[in-house]
Amino acid sequence: MRWQLFYLRIYVIIERKLRHKGEGQMTTWKKSFALGAAAFLLGSGAAWAAEPAAVGATYAENAANAPMPLPLTEEEVSAQQLADAEYMALLWMRTSAEYRALCYQGYNAALMAIDRAQANPAARSGKPLAIVLDCDETVTDNTRAMAASVAAGSGRFDALWWRATVHEGRSEALPGAADFLNEVVRRGVAIFYVSNRWSEVNYEPTIENLKALGFPSVDAEHVLLMEDRTQSDKQPRFDKIAADYDIVVYMGDNAGDLPLGTKGMNRAARNAAIDAAREEFGTQYIVFPNPAYGAWISAMSKEYMTMTPEAREEFYAKTLTE
Repeated sequence: MRWQLFYLRIYVIIERKLRHKGEGQMTTWKKSFALGAAAFLLGSGAAWAAEPAAVGATYAENAANAPMPLPLTEEEVSAQQLADAEYMALLWMRTSAEYRALCYQGYNAALMAIDRAQANPAARSGKPLAIVLDCDETVTDNTRAMAASVAAGSGRFDALWWRATVHEGRSEALPGAADFLNEVVRRGVAIFYVSNRWSEVNYEPTIENLKALGFPSVDAEHVLLMEDRTQSDKQPRFDKIAADYDIVVYMGDNAGDLPLGTKGMNRAARNAAIDAAREEFGTQYIVFPNPAYGAWISAMSKEYMTMTPEAREEFYAKTLTE
């Protein structure tokens, strides 16, 4: 069974750590064991759900006769360690009341911005009102698919994995998203979904998925995906919308979802851009929490995604104490 194989992998990682670092250094293997428990919880929404019947009894019967797993390759161990870093972020997004509250808070703030705009038309441009928003982790929720990948021990969110996630329609709606979007349309405000999903391979399944979630205004005019993979900056699409509409709010989980010019900036420059626009947050710019992925990671270090697990440990310690 998939969950048993995962725990066998965790066992091998623990055993290797003990063998490498000695019995006296218990912190590392305790961390690995705790992360294994977290993976169990994450998997409860994915792999675990596929095998609900008498799991404990089956394990008890078979444990004594279970063969020892084959040693993991270095590549497999590295993949598991990459997954380790995602556990707590995904647990928070998938289970916490606080995450749900922040989603509702973001949508409520957008509706209040619309109320203000409609109550004072003289202060607006005279163009039709619109909101501009990202899709993923702004109105669509991909954490179940991400959790399944982490719980399976890979945690590899690469282009092929993402394409499969999109094409299989795995995205779900964030709490309150469908109600919010339909209320926006009811108030006579246009919605534009500006996403960096690559249009050439993801357009049709994205349209189907958004419609299946009950989202309104899902058509070629209102869903603007990335046309060129080498040009992921959203500003040209923002400008195209702004030519015909008065944009009330921009919404997203990434600084690049806002018209702040942060594309390609390092951490210090991104933070400075946010600080300069501080008065607009909660009114014109609404940001959703996403500790699992995003440009904030590459902004810390361009080499982050290619670092060895050991290099990442050093990087974490250094960055956290700066």
